Amino acid sequence: MSLNCVFCHKLVFGKTGVTVPSMGPAHQTCYQAHSALKRTFQRLDIGALSDDELADLRDLVLAEDNDRRRKQADPGSNGDVELF
Repeated sequence: MSLNCVFCHKLVFGKTGVTVPSMGPAHQTCYQAHSALKRTFQRLDIGALSDDELADLRDLVLAEDNDRRRKQADPGSNGDVELF
């Protein structure tokens, strides 16, 4: 088994190394950079969504945001979600 970083392919040793599940060894900085650039949220790979799926996700997020704002403004509301 190689102890090279799965991102930069340089040798991983000492306290700077981490094991990325299902991928292998990596430098902490390489893994952090990969995670920041990957565009995932809660294991949802946003970059892999089609344009239609992304538009549907946007609509769902906006509807949820509107509902939460409405509930904060009027806690006694009946819970109906306002659609566009």
